[in-house]
Amino acid sequence: MKIFAFVLLIFMWLMSGSALAQGAPQLLVRAHIEPSGTVVAGTEVKLIVDCLTTTWFTEAPNWPLYTVPNAIVNLPDEQAENLHEVINGVSWYGVSRAYRVVPQTAGAFEIPSFAITMYPGGTNSSATLTTPALRLVATVPAGAEGMSVFFPTQKLSAKQTIEPSPNDLKVGGALTRTITQTAAGTESMLIPPVNFGDVDGLKRYPKPSGTKNIMQDRAGLVAGERTDTVTYVINRSGRFKLPPVTIEWWNTATQRREKIVVSAVSFSAATAKEKPLFDIPLDALSKGGAHRIIVIDRSRALIAVLSLAFLLAMIWAYPRLASRCKQAKRVWVSARNRYAEGEAPAWRVFHAAARNGPLPRVIPALYRWMDKSPDFKHPARIDGLDSSADPELRELADTVATHYSDSPDANLDWNKVERALRRAATRARKKRNTQSPLPPLNQY
Repeated sequence: MKIFAFVLLIFMWLMSGSALAQGAPQLLVRAHIEPSGTVVAGTEVKLIVDCLTTTWFTEAPNWPLYTVPNAIVNLPDEQAENLHEVINGVSWYGVSRAYRVVPQTAGAFEIPSFAITMYPGGTNSSATLTTPALRLVATVPAGAEGMSVFFPTQKLSAKQTIEPSPNDLKVGGALTRTITQTAAGTESMLIPPVNFGDVDGLKRYPKPSGTKNIMQDRAGLVAGERTDTVTYVINRSGRFKLPPVTIEWWNTATQRREKIVVSAVSFSAATAKEKPLFDIPLDALSKGGAHRIIVIDRSRALIAVLSLAFLLAMIWAYPRLASRCKQAKRVWVSARNRYAEGEAPAWRVFHAAARNGPLPRVIPALYRWMDKSPDFKHPARIDGLDSSADPELRELADTVATHYSDSPDANLDWNKVERALRRAATRARKKRNTQSPLPPLNQY
């Protein structure tokens, strides 16, 4: 932000000219929503806020984060846009940023006014202005009425994990329930949280949720992932049941309301009991002996000795084991990275894009696979393929050229195109294997 303020200071100083001679700086804050009018719930809209002054800004304005009930509000970490306008013959300079607002239900949403602190040049003090209050109206498609949260996406999946195993739990212990949602082609921040219920006899402790966007080269955003976790502490003995979790969502592919039901979890908890390490024979006590005979359980003693020996062995071998583990981890990570950047994953991305995606998404996936394949020249070129034996390759090259000339997309049989590409790779591989690695001798 310091670099931004410095660059902005220089920019405003150069553009303002004789602003210092105009007296005290004037300030203006304005806001509007894009797109305007009624939107569909789950659609991202922008609240664009402009901060203007007749001089320049010595520091970046303070952009606060506000809340809107039943909506997600976020301020992306993006660079502000510089502004220069002439209003009523007066030059104004400023910056503009866009808040993202995602309504999650149908209805009217009141976007409250909020204060922004600005630091205009030509004065030693800051100034605070308030944005205007705005109104946003959202609707839902037919069939989605009554949904508590309207969440549209192409595909949604959910998985549940329980730790530890609920087979041997005691009073005072804890059970952690985690539900991970994965939404195709959707940012993780848009996925609604899971609603965990309370259970009698258990104390619920929610943990901060985790979000992650799954990205791929050239393909961009593939899916968003949200993880919600809650820990239940057992306060009494008995049988318990964590209720099932129902996740509703709107399928944008079928335009239908769907739901995912995460199964319930049943378990029992027993009262914790202490077991003595030493057993005192009852006959010794009954005879009134002057001393007590303490009998040590042989199996427990053997287990204790073996545990101690194992602990000492681990302490002795720890440096060697740690070194081997680090080496094995480096080898595994290197192998995983090589595979992730290899030809097979690139082919799967191209295969999926050819089946479901538009042509602007298919062509980058095709070039990425050809760049990863050792059977083609690098950088990859479609017109460099030997299309004399496969008319599908000629048609593919024409389609790519047509796409880059802004002509309408052509219809291709991607099954035939993929088989032709495989044949072209095989021919290139055979040609490479038959070539001699030595350069030809000079001919006299």
